[in-house]
Amino acid sequence: MNSKDENIIKVSGLCKSFGDVEALRGIDFSIRRGSVFGLLGPNGAGKTTTVRILTTLVKPSAGQVEIAGVDVLKHPRQAREAFGLAGQNVAIDEHMTGLENLILVGLLRQLGLKNAKTEAHELLERFNLTFASNRTAKTYSGGMRRRLDLAASLVGHPPVLMLDEPTTGLDPRSRIELWEVIDELVHDGTTLLLTTQYLEEADRLADQICVIDEGLAIANGTPSELKRSVGGDVLEMSVDSTEVMHRYQEILVELNLGEVTANNNKLTVAATQGVTTMRAVLKRFEIANLEPLDIALRRPALDDVFMSLTGSNSFDGLGNGSVHIDRSAPMAREIPSSNGHTPNSDHGELVPSGSEDISNIETHRVVGATTFKDTLAVMWRNLLRYVRIPNLLVFSTVEPIMFVLLFNFVFGGVIKLVVHGSYIDYLLPGIFVQATIFGATHTGVAIAEDLNRGMVDRFRSLPMARIAVLTGRVAADLIRNIFVVILMTGVGFAIGFRLDRGVLPYLGVLLLTVGFGVAFSWISAVIGLVAKDVETAQAAGFIWVIPLTFASSAFVPIPTMPGWLQAFSKADPVSVVVETMRELLVGGALERDLIFSLCWILGIMIVCIPMTLRLYKNLT
Repeated sequence: MNSKDENIIKVSGLCKSFGDVEALRGIDFSIRRGSVFGLLGPNGAGKTTTVRILTTLVKPSAGQVEIAGVDVLKHPRQAREAFGLAGQNVAIDEHMTGLENLILVGLLRQLGLKNAKTEAHELLERFNLTFASNRTAKTYSGGMRRRLDLAASLVGHPPVLMLDEPTTGLDPRSRIELWEVIDELVHDGTTLLLTTQYLEEADRLADQICVIDEGLAIANGTPSELKRSVGGDVLEMSVDSTEVMHRYQEILVELNLGEVTANNNKLTVAATQGVTTMRAVLKRFEIANLEPLDIALRRPALDDVFMSLTGSNSFDGLGNGSVHIDRSAPMAREIPSSNGHTPNSDHGELVPSGSEDISNIETHRVVGATTFKDTLAVMWRNLLRYVRIPNLLVFSTVEPIMFVLLFNFVFGGVIKLVVHGSYIDYLLPGIFVQATIFGATHTGVAIAEDLNRGMVDRFRSLPMARIAVLTGRVAADLIRNIFVVILMTGVGFAIGFRLDRGVLPYLGVLLLTVGFGVAFSWISAVIGLVAKDVETAQAAGFIWVIPLTFASSAFVPIPTMPGWLQAFSKADPVSVVVETMRELLVGGALERDLIFSLCWILGIMIVCIPMTLRLYKNLT
């Protein structure tokens, strides 16, 4: 068989339910290598659910999916080598440059830094973005961001590209430019699966179209085949007024052209013989001394396909309507192709498609992917955000400094009477912990933000260690915590803090601080994955952090608190860890409190890490 006739994607009996909602109810289709396959339908039809299943982001309730000879359900990580994804959201980090965004994807595709840089420069040139390669993506226009997003999906040269409504929200010029890019990709041999709400876009780009609605495929064929299925050419004309419309209608009826449709001074009738019919109509109009305002011969459009399939014109090509059809038939309506075969007749056993088998796509990349390397790449991305977002940098540094100065100079004069040594020696361990756990709330906020922006979907569709999305986030916060603790130490030295017991106890304090911060970052990660939006994650984060911090011995001794609060404060993990730090710095009964501190840190991680991984794995 010629390789051009082979199917690189095969989907059979695809079903997906979300609770009682059946999003997909048995979708079947196959896609030829080097072609553009369009999934067309209104909002809620099941297009995005189909793409998310194909890209391993969602598991189906039933059915089979094969991409480039790989069973997606059995070998998802291998399958991710074969495709790139450009989802509905533009999944780029707006605080990284265009070049950095592409390098990051290259690293997560296991290309290595040198190859990732080389390919990033090539893609920036291909998509006409070289002039903006060193600008942060937040300065890009909408069209530039979409082109960068498309470039990111092509890193690693995947043979299949999946585009989920790629032109939604673009102006007409940017849409046409993106169409031209898609044409070039297909010319170079890339296979595209395209979902769209735009009838014009599907007509312009797709070699094959599957029309779906309410989880069912209602038609399948090439654009021409779909149009031919609703009849031949039609003749449309505009007339002077409704008063004379009946005279035009009488002539059209006399010509036996079939049913005449009249609407708003417009007449439509079948033109079975095309131009010949149009000439006959114009001749009769001339004899009757009638001259329409406008007359045109047109072929059926995809709008007419919808009318024929659904008996409704409520789908307006802009996604602003719904299609109502008879749901009694479970299978798609197959449109016969010109060679007498249906374009989607192969629904038997799924077998490898031959020359595009995944074994030819450098599978050593998958084998070479390591959690450590992927964690470093994600950590680099997150550390750049701290540098480039002033609010984060201020929150991480200025806020703890303000706490040191405020508490030392406002409360120090009173509290020093009931503690041994200077108040700054007492205060600084509490500031260390306060800064790290307040900073830990950003872990959940950042995860929620990435969920909303589509970054998590991009990461999860790459052949990388999925846990690296989480460990890279936590590792970046760990680096931030080390920096903040060292900075706070410098501020403390400026106002009287001293390491009376030497450097080693201080290093123990540093390790204990960052360990506690890591544990709280995992708590925050759980909150971010549950909340799934930035505002809720922020609010939820402070709800639990503020009581733990200010009802502890971080800033004031427990004996100075009200009696009803002292019992809580003694059991508060913040108090336990802070007291352990003070014992390291100034001496005391260290062993017991150190064990309790380590138990708190390990206990939080043992509970929250599996919970975070489960929530992340079950994202839909």
